[in-house]
Amino acid sequence: MKYVQLDSYGRREDPFYFAVESVLLEDLDDDVFFIWRVFDAVIIGKHQLLQNEVNQSYTTENKIKIFRRLSGGGAVFSDRGCIKYSFITKEFNKETVFKDKLERIKSVFDYLKIPVEISGRNDVLYENKKFSGNAYYRTKHGSCLHGTILYDTDFEKLVRSISPSDEKLISKGITSVRSRVINMKDVVGLNQEDFEMILVNRLCDGVIELTEDQIKRIKALEKTYHSEAFIFQKNPPYQYQKEKRFSCGSVGLTIEVKKEIITDVFFYGDFFLNQELDEIKQILIGQPFKSLKARELFKDIEVSDYINGLSNNEFYELFPIERGQDEKDTTL
Repeated sequence: MKYVQLDSYGRREDPFYFAVESVLLEDLDDDVFFIWRVFDAVIIGKHQLLQNEVNQSYTTENKIKIFRRLSGGGAVFSDRGCIKYSFITKEFNKETVFKDKLERIKSVFDYLKIPVEISGRNDVLYENKKFSGNAYYRTKHGSCLHGTILYDTDFEKLVRSISPSDEKLISKGITSVRSRVINMKDVVGLNQEDFEMILVNRLCDGVIELTEDQIKRIKALEKTYHSEAFIFQKNPPYQYQKEKRFSCGSVGLTIEVKKEIITDVFFYGDFFLNQELDEIKQILIGQPFKSLKARELFKDIEVSDYINGLSNNEFYELFPIERGQDEKDTTL
């Protein structure tokens, strides 16, 4: 695996690195790895509603920018003390990518004789406290897994910038964010630059640099990922909304209805996709809302093929309860 040398570009805002990922995926020859050097920011997942996740009064007051990434999952805060990284690979299988890349991160701590463990699919823990979270997306060219290592992050800013829902806090069984995360600087005993050097040397066996053509394409894409249209994504109008938390994460649904017919559907949450939801949306659009029978519509569809870890029965819970055929319609 090759290391993409980005030091000459200095510290950049996150959209630069989103664009680097996109371009490297298009040009993928060998698996590559690179480290981000960023400013304070909150990064929300691809499908999240910004107003549900971010304390915007605090971020505005403290000049903390908000960006939207290309992968699913939850909101994260990152600053200079947070090591961010990306793996770009030809492997398409999500489970394989998560397992392989998180094992590689763990191997660096094994080398330093620091006992860490992989928790679930996405996280790495030290003494039962999370210090690394990871997210994934793929294109027709390959896969990207990107993640964070809390090394010397300002927890005060982290806690105040992100506003998780009460339901999430309760379901996690925690009383505060501080009780479940840890900075690794004091554990490792090295300054951040020295640790990053070990990270690169243990994971990579060579160095590559961006070409002039890649830099041009990165600059163009960076503008897109920096745009308010991409970041804020105005919420569509709706007449029906429901959100539930499942083992795969929170999944929300809004449905727009005109003249009793479904005209638009919007899914949001911190879930991960296996593939885009266009087919599911198209099945719903054009259906009569009042007599909607989700179980019948999706009987030949495996929802988990689209939303990772979500069963069909859980998916049906997002829709209005189906009335029996002999039950009278009491809607006024």
